[in-house]
Amino acid sequence: MRQSHVFASVFAAGIAVLNATPALTEATQLRAAKQYGLGYVQLMIMEDMKLVEKGAKAAGLGDIEVTWNTFRSSDVMNDALLSGNVDFVSLGIAGMMTIWDRTKGSVDVRGATGFNSMPIALNVRNPDVKSLKDFGDKDRIAMPAVGVSNQAILLRMGAEKEFGQGQHNKLDHLTITMSHPDATIAMLTAQKDVTANFSSVPFQYRQQKEPGIRQLMTSTDIVGAPIPFNILAATTKFRTENPKLYGAFLAALKEATEMVNKDRKWAAEAYLRISKDKMPLEELMEIMNRPDIVFTTKLTGADPMVLFMARTGNFKNKPASAKELLFPEAEM
Repeated sequence: MRQSHVFASVFAAGIAVLNATPALTEATQLRAAKQYGLGYVQLMIMEDMKLVEKGAKAAGLGDIEVTWNTFRSSDVMNDALLSGNVDFVSLGIAGMMTIWDRTKGSVDVRGATGFNSMPIALNVRNPDVKSLKDFGDKDRIAMPAVGVSNQAILLRMGAEKEFGQGQHNKLDHLTITMSHPDATIAMLTAQKDVTANFSSVPFQYRQQKEPGIRQLMTSTDIVGAPIPFNILAATTKFRTENPKLYGAFLAALKEATEMVNKDRKWAAEAYLRISKDKMPLEELMEIMNRPDIVFTTKLTGADPMVLFMARTGNFKNKPASAKELLFPEAEM
């Protein structure tokens, strides 16, 4: 991979304006966070191959210590970012909207880039549930974070379509918080009272191979178009004070994305090795080669969810488009 070339192109695209500020001593440590699943394969590769460290050194920053954490959902990530424990977080649209609203006018968290577009599936194992209207009081819908995750907002969008305007909270009382691995175990073994799971890749497809578990709908069905699965976000303070380090991180993401797209079999093998997932390679390759699994740094298709949240949520700030949530260098 042409790391120096990748770094230069990304850095020049949106970071050069930051160099107009007085010279600062940049941080010698960078802390990043990811979640569970195939949607974070580029970040796993960045960590495994130390791409950020290499890019930082190429930018003249010397030896940078990069630490990674894995969280179950965006609400935990947001808390870690606001408490100063991480510098970059990977959020869904819902988490991005939430933290942008909370920090506008203070630390100003914004999105820097996307890194994939993947459908999110609502799976069910209750044979009586044929539509959202069929969920009963004994059903429980597991998701990574109640109320604030992509899955939570998508369920509300689906409920409004099914039950009518103003009925977006109709199914909220059935939702429970569970990490993707735990929810998958609950679905596959019929544990507890989990009868549905709004999941993510690859967990949702693993569940669908089990007899009795089927896909009820996806994010594409609800929104009407593909949505970004992930947004990489940071505070304005970190971006301003560490322009080279910020640029090195984005360049490393771009390089990892190019690696994945160049050789998806290699990327699948890397994911299985790093995550210690026991899924057969052939099964993962079926997922990796799906046309709706897209690894890209462009953020397209975020407007419907952002505008829905602005209309129905308890937000102080009401963006007119997703662009307001992003730094200027973010590609749309």
